Amino acid sequence: MSKLSKHDWVSAGINQLKEHGPAGVSGEKIARRLDVTRGSFYHHFRSVDELVKLMLEFWEQTQTTDILNRSNQDYEDLNEKMTMLLESAWNTDADLEIAIRQWAFTNATVRQHVERIDQIRLGYISAIYSQLVNDPKRGPKLGKIAYYGLLGALHAWPRFTKNRLRDTILEIQEILTE
Repeated sequence: MSKLSKHDWVSAGINQLKEHGPAGVSGEKIARRLDVTRGSFYHHFRSVDELVKLMLEFWEQTQTTDILNRSNQDYEDLNEKMTMLLESAWNTDADLEIAIRQWAFTNATVRQHVERIDQIRLGYISAIYSQLVNDPKRGPKLGKIAYYGLLGALHAWPRFTKNRLRDTILEIQEILTE
């Protein structure tokens, strides 16, 4: 096997988290996944906390920052921007989103990170709704309904298919913008 990078470890950690939950995130378990020794983990990281930090940064970058940056750069029209955000919502890595949120119940660092990201996401979508409905008091209320509706849909059982998630998000959007 070629030499592993920190990115390889983060990717393996993300997959461990998605497949085995928070209990799967340890240097030893990820090393087994990568078919290397635990010593290789400590060659790349001082502690599991360092890996956790990088995993959270990956989640933030891919599931929030990249999406918000794309919507700010590519879309000036509010309806187009909202459409792009909605498409991002139903195309999200639902397994990662759920796994991170489950992890937040047992890890204070993860919980703080999730709370911060939720505020960023909610602030962004609320601002768009405020502009769409031209009402700064109603916009945040609509943003909460849309955002928490998405999170609820991600946790529904049986799990939503991508098409069902898309349809549900579009139904919520239709009601909110009538």
